[in-house]
Amino acid sequence: MKKYIEGFLKLVVSLGIGIGIVYWFVGQMSDAEKQEVMADIRRANYLWVIVPVVVGLISNYFRSQRWRLLLKPLGYSPGLFNTFFSVMIMYFLNLFFPRLGEVSRCGVLSRYENVPMDKAIGTMVLERVVDVLCLGIIGSFLFIFETDKFLHLKDMVVAKSAETAAKYQINPTTKYGVMAGVLILVFAFWAYRVKKQGFKVLNAQVKDRVAGLFNGLISIKDIGRPWEFVFHTCMIWVCYFLMGYLGFFMFPETAKLPMVAALMCLAFSAFAFSLTPGGLGLYPIFMQLIVGVYGVTGSAAISYGWVSWSAQTASVLIGGVISLVLLAIFNREPSLKEVSPKT
Repeated sequence: MKKYIEGFLKLVVSLGIGIGIVYWFVGQMSDAEKQEVMADIRRANYLWVIVPVVVGLISNYFRSQRWRLLLKPLGYSPGLFNTFFSVMIMYFLNLFFPRLGEVSRCGVLSRYENVPMDKAIGTMVLERVVDVLCLGIIGSFLFIFETDKFLHLKDMVVAKSAETAAKYQINPTTKYGVMAGVLILVFAFWAYRVKKQGFKVLNAQVKDRVAGLFNGLISIKDIGRPWEFVFHTCMIWVCYFLMGYLGFFMFPETAKLPMVAALMCLAFSAFAFSLTPGGLGLYPIFMQLIVGVYGVTGSAAISYGWVSWSAQTASVLIGGVISLVLLAIFNREPSLKEVSPKT
């Protein structure tokens, strides 16, 4: 009976988080923005709204496989489903608190696959470094071959970012209150551990955790199949590119945009997602500016950004809630078997 009650509570919490984030997202939008999104969704070609979402899910599969590849040299082989769920939950939680998802996905594998948190975080940081390098390559390509458009867009994006980001940022009082609360809890936990275990023992544990983090960071050097890592990385970014390019076909006005326009969308969308939770507010504006530079103006330019953002956000919200629920169902009892790391 206790197990069923725990499972039920996990489902309630998971659904509650999802409903809460949806409510928060909708609350951040003005009435005009809500009406605009609904009007755009009604006139879009639904096939090309759904296909990019499916491609986005495929990109998460490749990201999951790449992460498993990095963990294998450390002696851990997490299951594909739990790894995929953790990636979905990462994007889900990032909608509310940027960067919270990265730590959370490591926590999922630590909880359900016995992967030490420090090593999981190390491999996650390594993944982010690789992704930044890939984004830098795309940016360099655009700067070299689309110089005028790239620089023009950069100036417009910088001008729009400050005013829009300020509108959609999380309330500073809430943000700093949460940060202060976390710091107080960390300090209290540290003081308790020092009192209970002694400074020397705790110091040795910290050194061990730092070593695990470092091992995660350098795990790429021990990958037995480096070309598989390159393949998964390339496929992640190919999927990201296809999400933008295939999305052009949702409206007749954007259907004839060149492929390089999708690359431009990819480069600047990363910037939007880094400034506001889920790119809220900024992503549609950036997309409108980009397709405008390539000749699409009027309602179609506005529609493309809003429908793309709405579809991606809806898929992350729905996928995140489903992943939380399935994680609770598939892992009613976390595995007690720990795989010993290779020496």
